[in-house]
Amino acid sequence: MQLSKATSWGFIIGGLWASVGMLAFFMGILGVSEDMEPAEELKILQDKQLYALAFFTISVGVFAYLAKSFVQLAQAVNVTDEWYTYVRIMAILMVGSLLISMSTWLILEADATVETQKASDAVGNSVNSIFIIASAIVQLIIAGFVLKNGLGNLIFKVFVAIIGVLSVADLVNVIVIRTEDSDLGFITWIGWAIAVVGIGVLGLTTKKA
Repeated sequence: MQLSKATSWGFIIGGLWASVGMLAFFMGILGVSEDMEPAEELKILQDKQLYALAFFTISVGVFAYLAKSFVQLAQAVNVTDEWYTYVRIMAILMVGSLLISMSTWLILEADATVETQKASDAVGNSVNSIFIIASAIVQLIIAGFVLKNGLGNLIFKVFVAIIGVLSVADLVNVIVIRTEDSDLGFITWIGWAIAVVGIGVLGLTTKKA
């Protein structure tokens, strides 16, 4: 099994943007923190809408690229036609729901209130749940076929297995725990990013047999 350079870079760029990029945007550029008052957070988002728009615009390209890489990975591990079609549908739903969720940052005009922000956050969190479920399905299908077909080296299988386990944890977090800011969600997010970047690096460094 061999991943193309384009597919591998999709995992690297997507994983880094989803983790380091988001942390830098929220904590660095926006200066948002967990203990910040809602009114203060709203004021920051209103004042820095241009930054939010720029971040969202870049995210459209990056996450579409990442979704394409997952679809190509499914093809590389010989996901059967029926499941491959399902992966493609879920990948579209995955990136679409994520971008819709992120777009709720862009509707906070100058006359928006804290109540408006809370309502948009509620909508964003609900749509984000769809993203988590769709991405978990994509990743579990890929992990299942990697194990079934025995493709890739041991390190690749470990990274894919990590993503599969984290996908199950995400589903538990969304469906059972139902807590937006749980420690489990943060752990799976960081672990997922490391594994995804690892798959990309492995794809670039593994020579074709």
